[in-house]
Amino acid sequence: MAAIQRGIVERSDAIVLAESGNSFAWTTHHLRFPTAGRYRVSTRVGAMGHATTGVVGCALATGRKSVAVVGDGAMLMNSEVNTAVKFGAPAVWVVLNDARYGMCAQGMAILSLSADASIPRTDFVALARAQGADGVRVEAERDLDQALEQAMEAAGPFVVDVRIDPSCLAPTGARNRGLRAQIQGAEPGTAPPEREASFPVRRS
Repeated sequence: MAAIQRGIVERSDAIVLAESGNSFAWTTHHLRFPTAGRYRVSTRVGAMGHATTGVVGCALATGRKSVAVVGDGAMLMNSEVNTAVKFGAPAVWVVLNDARYGMCAQGMAILSLSADASIPRTDFVALARAQGADGVRVEAERDLDQALEQAMEAAGPFVVDVRIDPSCLAPTGARNRGLRAQIQGAEPGTAPPEREASFPVRRS
């Protein structure tokens, strides 16, 4: 997130979109924009795929570089790299690639519940190039700045495939505490007020 702040937020006028899940948690927690109108996120329904696709429309509508910070699950679910190539959209995807649905995996582990949230590891650079776009893989933190610079200088659609550590917990503690309180049968309003929203859990 610090590299995105330096290389995208502070050195460009690009619009940044955040996908639902841990992508939204990380970006909202860390990124700071000096002007209004440069950050887009779905805080209501939070449906997966809105940023992976919306970044194309954002880039085409504004004519400006637009950057989507997304998870690998959302990128596999609903990306539009092919559409970006077709219309020459200056769209960038920064894919947080941990081979799992990160928010689900971390949340379930914290709640001492089990769920298979893993997905096969995907090479998003190969996927981008197969559709006529370009990309770069990042496996070490020291390579992030250069990769983001390359993405921002690219004339067409570009994918930055960032291999992240799945054990690094996203800043979703308040959400998880709210979920835990609901699972344990707490009365409404008894959980401490938090900045992040908690969502209802249905018991099976």
